[in-house]
Amino acid sequence: MLVLWFIIYNVRNYRLQKNFIFHHILGVTLMNKKHVFIIIGVILCICIVASVIYLKVKYDEKEKQKAIYYKEQQERITLYLNHNTKEPNTIKTVHFTSLKRGPMGDAVIEGYINENKEDDFVAYGSPEHNYQFGGSLIKSKNLSTLLKPVHQTKSPDEIKKELESKKNDR
Repeated sequence: MLVLWFIIYNVRNYRLQKNFIFHHILGVTLMNKKHVFIIIGVILCICIVASVIYLKVKYDEKEKQKAIYYKEQQERITLYLNHNTKEPNTIKTVHFTSLKRGPMGDAVIEGYINENKEDDFVAYGSPEHNYQFGGSLIKSKNLSTLLKPVHQTKSPDEIKKELESKKNDR
C-alpha cells in the first residue's frame, strides 16, 4: 500500500513540476486540442498564402518574359517586311493581332500591314531558329505583290548584319 501511495504521489508531483516548468518558466500552459488545431490552421494558412504569392511571382515573371519575346519578334518581323519590299516605303505600318503557340511548338504571330486587315500575314518562330522569326511567313495575295520573290529576300539576321556593317562603315 505504501508503495502504491508513493507511486501516485510521485506521478502527481511530476505532473505538477511539468506544469510548473511550462507555465512559470516558459510562460506556456499545456495546450488542449482546440489550441493545437488553431495553431495548425494558422500555419496552414501561412503556407497557402506563401505558395500563392510564390506562384503569382512566377506567373508574372513568365508573362514579362513573354512580353519581351513578343516585342522582339515584332521588331524582327517589321524589319523583315520593311527591307524586303520591291519598292521602298510601301509598308507604312505593321500591326500585330496575336501570338500563339503552334501544334509543333513553334511561335505563331499574326498581323496585318498599312491599316488594311485584308493584307494579313502569319509569321513563324521555329525551333530551328531558336524560336526567333527567321523569315517564315504566310502572306495574303496583296502582301505577296509588295514583297520581293522568296529567293531575293533576306532574313532578319542578314538584314541586321547588313545594317551594322553600314553603320560601322560610316
